[in-house]
Formats: sequence, structure tokens, C-alpha cells
Amino acid sequence: MDHPFISTLLHSGPVGQSILAGLLLASILTWWVILWKVGALRQAEASSRRFLARFREGGPEWLDPARRMSIDGPLGPVYAEGLREVHLQREIADGARLGPEAMSRIEAALDSEIVTQIAELDRGHVILAIAASASPFVGLFGTVWGIMNAFRGMSLEGSAGIAAVAPGVAEALVTTVAGLAVAIPAVVAYNLLNRRAQLIGSLYDRFSQEFLRAVVLSGRRDARPAPPPAPEAAPVFARRNG
Repeated sequence: MDHPFISTLLHSGPVGQSILAGLLLASILTWWVILWKVGALRQAEASSRRFLARFREGGPEWLDPARRMSIDGPLGPVYAEGLREVHLQREIADGARLGPEAMSRIEAALDSEIVTQIAELDRGHVILAIAASASPFVGLFGTVWGIMNAFRGMSLEGSAGIAAVAPGVAEALVTTVAGLAVAIPAVVAYNLLNRRAQLIGSLYDRFSQEFLRAVVLSGRRDARPAPPPAPEAAPVFARRNG
């Protein structure tokens, strides 16, 4: 059975066919990015929640210098960078309790790696943004081109009959539909995936706070005890009276 869309595509001019081919490729790329990002974000969220739960159970034990574990998921590099900075600051402090400056450096190291991991979460979103914003205009260009062909057909036929304007109008409508068919899923997916990435980013921030809290607790446990105060000397007048 001859489908109207296929029939219009076959009878379109080279410009209309090029526009439809470009929109078809954009649609394929858009759906590939959507499926890829859905799986990647789902895996990132699941692994982050699992590791955050394990870290809360262990607490300061995760800061042991002898611990050597490979952590899967995006929180692995964040944990590794924070642990490296903790060991560095402890070496500088030489066993003393870490001060505010050391804690600020640890927090900065965590934030730096979190920024890197959030950028990884946002990979591919720019493709969806471009498809969502550009596809309607590409379809509009095809619409204008089809209307131009319709008017040209009217001038060639010398009348405004349906046979003269139908090919151009059909080409215009098909490109409009194709542009919207690419843009609408891209817009919806971009907003949903961006929201999902923000929620995962909040897990990273939560882990950063849990990590700093564990550093404070371990510092209280491992810090050197303060020396006992020196015995207070007796007043001079008391010694004389004695």
C-alpha cells in the first residue's frame, strides 16, 4: 500500500528530500542519545545510592590509609580524590587535628571532582538541546520551500487547482511534521534527563557532606591527646606563711 508520507517523499524535490533526510538522521541520533542517557543515568544513580549507604555504615573506617578499594560508579573518583587529600593534609598536620584550612582544602578537592562527574552526567544533553531548538526551524524551512513550490506550480499551470498546489503543499506539511517529530521528543527528554542529572548531583553533594563529617569524626578519634595542664604553683604569700 502506498503510504502518503513515502509517496510525498518520493515526489519531493531534492531540497525537500535533503531536509527530510537530515531530520531523519537527527531523529535517529536523538533517540540513540535518549536511550543511552536513560541507561547511563539509571546506572549512575543506583551505584551512587549503594555506595552512599555503604559509606554511611562504615563512616570513619573508610578513611583508613590502609584501605585500598576500587569503587564502581561516579562516586568512586570523588571518594578517591577526597581520600588522597585527607592523607596529604594528615601528613602535613603530622598527627595533629586537622584545622579549618585543611578541611577547606579537602572540601575543595571533593568539589573539583564532583564538577567533573556532573559534567560527565551532562554529556549528550547538548545534542538534545540542538535537536529541540533547530529541528522546528529546519522543518519551517522545508515548509516555506514547499509553499514556494506550490506557488510556482500555480504559475506554471495558470490556475489554482488542486493538481497545481498539492505537491508543494504536501511537501510543506511533511517537513513541518518531520521537524516537530524530532523536536518534541528531544524537548521532553532533555528536561527529564536534566532533572534526573540534577538529582544525582544532589547525591554527590550529600556524599561530600558525609565525607567531611567522617573526616571530623576520625580527627577527633585519632588526634593526639592534649598534654595535662601543669600544676599551679602556690602563691608566694602562702609559702612565706608556711
